[in-house]
Amino acid sequence: MLAGGAFGYLVDYVLWWVLCLSLLVHTWCFFRFFPRKRYRKSGLVIGNGLVFVSMLGVAALMAESYYRFVCVETDAFGVSLPAQRWFALHTRLNSLGCRDKEWTIEKPAGVRRIAFVGDSFAYGWGIERVGDRFPDLVYAMFERKSPGTVEVMNVAKPGWDTGAQLQPIVDMIEVYGVDEVVLCYVANDIEKLLPRTVEFDPIRPPTPKLLNPTTSCLVDYLFHRISVPRADTVSGYHDWLADGFADETIWRQHQQQLYAIIQQCRDHDVTLRVVLLPFIRVNGERFQPAGIHAALHGFFQANNVQVLDLLPTIAGHNPTDLMVNNHDAHPNELANKLYTHAIRQAFYATLGS
Repeated sequence: MLAGGAFGYLVDYVLWWVLCLSLLVHTWCFFRFFPRKRYRKSGLVIGNGLVFVSMLGVAALMAESYYRFVCVETDAFGVSLPAQRWFALHTRLNSLGCRDKEWTIEKPAGVRRIAFVGDSFAYGWGIERVGDRFPDLVYAMFERKSPGTVEVMNVAKPGWDTGAQLQPIVDMIEVYGVDEVVLCYVANDIEKLLPRTVEFDPIRPPTPKLLNPTTSCLVDYLFHRISVPRADTVSGYHDWLADGFADETIWRQHQQQLYAIIQQCRDHDVTLRVVLLPFIRVNGERFQPAGIHAALHGFFQANNVQVLDLLPTIAGHNPTDLMVNNHDAHPNELANKLYTHAIRQAFYATLGS
């Protein structure tokens, strides 16, 4: 019970109660025993100060209790205490570490297997019901039209980039015999190729230098909501990606990664389709989503790969309406529904509505 975890340290929570009760007791003692008539001015100042601090302490204790026991929501990095609780409550992984049911190696007769391969966007980061993710909605679409003929596999893990996705695709083809791969591409799939230093590493969550935020759920919340968004590695994240796409050497290396996936599918006569998933919210000045998506779209088209750009799908929508919460820009249930509709029209139009 004293160890840390999704609910923080018990001893630290007890200290909140001790400090709050101590403030209330000292305030009561002051008004009960302090000779305020003799020291009218100083008594007024001290009394008002104690009342203010006591009220502040009660408010802080209430906030600490809320963020420790009630608040359950993700953040962009998934490291805050509410985010840890969210993952503990809402994610169940199969034996391969993917957020999906257990897959059988032997493909059922007469069934077409489709593997949706991606990162946290396809994983359903921040979405409680797996059935609300776009790969699952696509599966539900197949089930309505022709039950039992298609099996959709969600092969996604948070943090996966293009380099990390090649081997799982090989496994899906050679071990599980998938007939189709839908690569769910996000523009940060290039990030492992970008330069990083100890001082500037946008992949690593910012950490405070002077305190351990996990000792208090309130402090943890304030750190991740106030300090983290202002960190250079966070506010400059999308510009960092833009610089990577603008670097000819990095872009060439990334194309080689993507081509390795294309060639793997071709060698095994597996259909490859690509969905370009947009960022819901973008920081910085140099990151131009339309230009980057156009470059990616052109690359896949030049290699005869069917590609769908979902950037126009979210155009005209308020970003906050498409985010899982105000602090996490992963696509929510509405965004996933929009994606599913666009995917159906682009890839599976023969299924009808």
